[in-house]
Amino acid sequence: MEENRFGLCMICEQQRVGGIHIVTAFICDECSKEIVKTSVSDQKYPFFVNQMKKAFYMGNSRQYMN
Repeated sequence: MEENRFGLCMICEQQRVGGIHIVTAFICDECSKEIVKTSVSDQKYPFFVNQMKKAFYMGNSRQYMN
């Protein structure tokens, strides 16, 4: 069975093809690669953490779900 790997990315908020589903959210391949290479001391790190929190709250907007 093939998964649909497209959706509105919860990080960059762009419609993308290729990515992963985490909990109820979608993260595109480009953002997931950027997250993996980002150090915790990088200025972008808090942004990624805050964006990913969306997947873990009941108030997660349905726009990020497929």
